[in-house]
Amino acid sequence: MRKLKQLKLMIYLKKEVTNNGKCSAAVTLTNSSVNILNAIRNSATIDYRNYVPYATEDGDSIRGIGAIIMDYPALQNEFLNALIGRIGLVIVTSKSYQNPWSVFKKGVMEFGETVEELFVNIANVQNYNPEDSETSIFSRNIPDVKSAFHVVNYKKLYPVTIQNDQLRSAFLSWDGISDLIAKITDSLYTSMNYDEYQTMKYLIAKAIINGQMEIISVSGTISEDVTAFKSISNDLTFYSNKHNVAGVYTSTLKDDQYLIIDTATESQMNVEVLATAFNMDKAEFMGHVILVDGFGNLDTARLNELFYDDPAYEEIGSDDLTSLNLIPAVIVDKNWFMVYDQMMQFTENFNGKGLYWNYFLHTWKVMSVSPFANAAVFTTGTPAVTSVTVSPSTATVAKGGSVQLTAVVQTSDFAPQSVTWSSNNAKATVDSRGFVTIASDISGSSVTITATSTFDTSKKGTATITVQ
Repeated sequence: MRKLKQLKLMIYLKKEVTNNGKCSAAVTLTNSSVNILNAIRNSATIDYRNYVPYATEDGDSIRGIGAIIMDYPALQNEFLNALIGRIGLVIVTSKSYQNPWSVFKKGVMEFGETVEELFVNIANVQNYNPEDSETSIFSRNIPDVKSAFHVVNYKKLYPVTIQNDQLRSAFLSWDGISDLIAKITDSLYTSMNYDEYQTMKYLIAKAIINGQMEIISVSGTISEDVTAFKSISNDLTFYSNKHNVAGVYTSTLKDDQYLIIDTATESQMNVEVLATAFNMDKAEFMGHVILVDGFGNLDTARLNELFYDDPAYEEIGSDDLTSLNLIPAVIVDKNWFMVYDQMMQFTENFNGKGLYWNYFLHTWKVMSVSPFANAAVFTTGTPAVTSVTVSPSTATVAKGGSVQLTAVVQTSDFAPQSVTWSSNNAKATVDSRGFVTIASDISGSSVTITATSTFDTSKKGTATITVQ
């Protein structure tokens, strides 16, 4: 008997049979036509089982089952739906492209379309003073709880067509059914995983461009770069508010740190030296190194096609892509990426005129990043803030009213664009988003609100608010 291919499928069915007939909730099958045919029969309708016998390991059995299925359109539909809907939704460990950054994915989002990420900042501290205990014991101390919402923002579908003659030929050889599965799933899953990888690279590129990562200057010399990697890796293990865009106090253990490193840079570095820098042995450290084929090596044409109708998408220009490709590495907390699968489903439509089936793989995801997780980018450039401008620069607000201000920070070499807000009047408060609230009992006719760069405190922008 011809040796069968050793492709492995993880097939999750409500009820399944192994070769000895025992039931199992999840079965690993050798991807042979016999096993696949019997798996489909076992979960099929009574009518299907009445017409289609169990397959045995001989060519006549497979061809005979094929003749039965091809003679009845209802059986063809049920067979293909089971083949695509149940067995197609697997990972075929053959030639299908796998997302090399899948380690960052959070799994399946089972309910709803929104993930609320909560972070409780460290508590305030007070000096012990027994004299004021009677008056302050019942005062409230509200915890500093911050939240970020990540929504299903990625809904894509991938089509594939199966012709009648393709289905008929699948029953003519030992590997016909498995070859048909490979043809279907390779094109769909390769496209899906490639697009997922490109989108994750886009997320990290935009975070770098928008100054949403701590910037670490390096010389480009391998030995000095490794020293910089080790230094920031050590720093991340201590509680600090310097390493995340939300400015919350948090830390990242060594085991939760991932070094995303450019392939050209990694090829010049000794892995043993890098492992030592992270206080890990080589085997353990290799699980914490994620390669990237250049941070600016984005498939812009594909991304434009993916997000052509997404108002939040902005194409990255050639100058920025060139600068991104000079970045040797990024270090992130494993929870920095917020990527969830929300739905993966096949739908089908039969074209009676053309005698073919159109199948569509639908994939819905959350594609986002956390503002609370630590992240830093290493750059050989000289980051700088050139200006801070507050918009609107003037506003008129009534007592008890409010106004939203925005800071525009011009930078070079990916310097952070974050600012701190301040007011020259205690009765005019401004929060971390630039939202200004004027108290009803404020005195004075004007207030000055200042936005100060967190990277270069000498760069500031102001707005003057006239109080009515």
